[in-house]
Amino acid sequence: MYRVKTTYRTGTDRPIIEHGPWHDSRKVAEHWADQLRIAGYAVSIESQNIHTGGGGDDDNADLAAALAGMA
Repeated sequence: MYRVKTTYRTGTDRPIIEHGPWHDSRKVAEHWADQLRIAGYAVSIESQNIHTGGGGDDDNADLAAALAGMA
């Protein structure tokens, strides 16, 4: 499960963070993240971090997305 996290500012010291609905696939979440980026929002994708085996190179993707969102 994946969701898009949107961050924006409205002139205050603290950013506003909104979490979108959960999606079954990362592909769908990436589609919506791309649409929000086109609209000018800073977005990242979060996962529920459920690993079903098979390993992969995506273990640090959530950390990278979180750090990119802080920049």
